[in-house]
Amino acid sequence: MKQDAILFIDVDDSRHVRYHYREPHFAAAREQGLLCLTAGVAGRHHLQRLRDDSDAVFLLDSLNEHAILDLVAQLEEQYALRAIFCQAGHPSAQGEVGCIVAQVCQRLGLVYSCPEGIAACNNKFLMRRVLDKQGLRSVPFALCSNEQALKAGADRVGYPLIAKPPFGGASAFIKKCSNWEALRSHYAQFRREHGTASNSDFYGCAHTLAGEDGQHAHIPGCSMLLEGYISGIEGSVECVIVGEQIHALLINEKLVLTERSGTVLENLLISPPASFTEQQCKQIRQYAVDCLRAVGLTNAVVHFEFRMTAEGPVAIEINPRLGGLYVNAAFRDLAAIDPYQLYIAVLLGKPGVTAQLDGAAQKVAAAGQRYSMLAVYPEHSGHFKGIEGLHYLDNQACVLEYAQQSAGSYIDADIEEHYLLKCWAKVDDAAHAHALHDAVRQNLRVILDNPVAG
Repeated sequence: MKQDAILFIDVDDSRHVRYHYREPHFAAAREQGLLCLTAGVAGRHHLQRLRDDSDAVFLLDSLNEHAILDLVAQLEEQYALRAIFCQAGHPSAQGEVGCIVAQVCQRLGLVYSCPEGIAACNNKFLMRRVLDKQGLRSVPFALCSNEQALKAGADRVGYPLIAKPPFGGASAFIKKCSNWEALRSHYAQFRREHGTASNSDFYGCAHTLAGEDGQHAHIPGCSMLLEGYISGIEGSVECVIVGEQIHALLINEKLVLTERSGTVLENLLISPPASFTEQQCKQIRQYAVDCLRAVGLTNAVVHFEFRMTAEGPVAIEINPRLGGLYVNAAFRDLAAIDPYQLYIAVLLGKPGVTAQLDGAAQKVAAAGQRYSMLAVYPEHSGHFKGIEGLHYLDNQACVLEYAQQSAGSYIDADIEEHYLLKCWAKVDDAAHAHALHDAVRQNLRVILDNPVAG
């Protein structure tokens, strides 16, 4: 008798794990009696990582639809494959895995996310183009692949503007620029150093893309997206899509953001939000639903980022995956949902998911307790040795959980986001969240070698 199984396609072969995604989903699947299989491309440097939590690991000659379908044909002799999935928000130099897996699932009759929707989320230029064509609130934008196009694009978009790669992870090479000199310097840094980012694989496979003006953008490494700067309070909406039905569940408000020379850091968040009125929250949720419907995403857990302007919410980006930091804990403590179990249920096409989400929305609406996520980042580049003073967190009743990044790696603090520590806590209000954040900074000491000595 064949054993029921799920298959995860993994493209994260970086020295340090970029995301913990496969592992918690596998744990949720095993609770339902499923075997957990993993496939990756041959030649990986960190194969043991896959073997540590997989019932079996399979290696592909390349990452494409044909290779996965060939593997599935072999696996079906022993397993009954119930679902195939991946971290859809990780475009890779090996291929845009989210779209490839979606196309495979579509061909096999398994639950899938719309591949065009995934593409529109991962490529922020395509997202802007979709929102613009659908008449949804957005900002001016331009995709540029050389300095001449960059100058012309900036003149069209206007200053201040945000310059960032159209693909990317960990807020790498994102900068607010107020004049041409700042933009030109940032673009030169991006061209020079984009390959050094620990999340450089998120820039996707090499390809060209036609812009609105007929210019061809070269991805990765040459192209940069310019967007009009969005002024307002930043937040995120955590959404779940079942089929085509969109549930905008949680809203997080970002209380503290820090701009570095080449990245923007999220230091402190609160949920439910402290600054948005009930009517504004309703407007934010509806706008998120409208944007997700426009890009066409289906069957997904989504992290939707926005800023609340005087005219209403404006999208920053749409991520076709569960949010980072402690978004999983926000689902658990505010909505009484395990997001990993939920996504497995969506992939398996289980009944009752919509009713569960409706009940979760009622719990969120009635929530009387606020929670806060906070992150500690490096103040400068260097070799990360660890953090002293963690006993302070252990002694705080409001701190529910925290996690430290593994020590031993060199960190470039200026070009991308590296949270050395993340924390999830109960708070009374925004003032309490700010006080906890300040206390953590005062009582914990990051040990980071001097960048020159390191």
